[in-house]
Amino acid sequence: MYKIDDCLLVRKTTVFPDNGVVETPVHGLAYGFGTSSLLGDAIRDKLLEKELDMDTFTSEFNKFNIYFETFRSTIHFTINGVVADSMYGVFDYPYAILEPLKHHISDSSLKALRVEDTYFSDDLQLSSDAIILVPEDKIDEVREKHNLEGLNIRLYSGNIEDAIKSTMIELGYQFFDVNDHGYRDGLDGGTDASHMYQFIYEFAKSNNISQERHFYSDINYQDQQKRSEEGEKIDLMHLQYILDEGGVNDELVEKINELLPYKNYYRNEFNQLMRILVEEVGLLKLQELTNNFNNMMIEDRKRRKSVKK
Repeated sequence: MYKIDDCLLVRKTTVFPDNGVVETPVHGLAYGFGTSSLLGDAIRDKLLEKELDMDTFTSEFNKFNIYFETFRSTIHFTINGVVADSMYGVFDYPYAILEPLKHHISDSSLKALRVEDTYFSDDLQLSSDAIILVPEDKIDEVREKHNLEGLNIRLYSGNIEDAIKSTMIELGYQFFDVNDHGYRDGLDGGTDASHMYQFIYEFAKSNNISQERHFYSDINYQDQQKRSEEGEKIDLMHLQYILDEGGVNDELVEKINELLPYKNYYRNEFNQLMRILVEEVGLLKLQELTNNFNNMMIEDRKRRKSVKK
């Protein structure tokens, strides 16, 4: 029979937990890059003229991705396993956080308890039992940027999944393969995975802890709404930066600005203006300006986080 002491929260991440705090993306420095909803089609059409192979086309197209903020207000863990790559994401991250579940089972920010996706709606202060796995070739960089006092750091080389598994076993925890719905053999009666899966299910139920999937949750819907609204603002800022800095002729700038408020009603006409814009600015200049814009947005994000601290 399993108990809470047998359960370990596992999180792979690109963000080192500064001062032992796992920050929600909305509080931290997390950001990403995505296709511009305004210029994306025009850039794609221009690149298609080059008749590139698929891999080269994808690589070139991604060079025009613009900055966006995730606005995700939750942090996610698996229990006694590693999150699997899926259609929702590829999790090839350098750091791993291993934290006994028992320290957070009563946290008010615990929004759902599931073996494949346990998530919290606020920053998480790690306990003194937590272990942070760091690649050997990144430890100097980590020491330079972060305060490691009081943190249990373990170095690894090679595959992070292997490092997580071996560390868990060394600590006395069982390791299970995780998929989108739980443990890979968690529904097969009689297996250790099925017993652990059933224990988590019954524990959550008896302690009135939600098991709602994040995808269907209100908190995810709200985050997506915020991301969509703010993403549109950033898209407009990027376009305006191109118009201001790209040496675009005044007549074209005027036409774009006139049609911009009605772009959803005159999509074909607006897309044609975007094609003319890409042609006039040129791909090399557009890529340079996009890089400049992204760097400005990243620095602004860092500044705003610094002010909040």
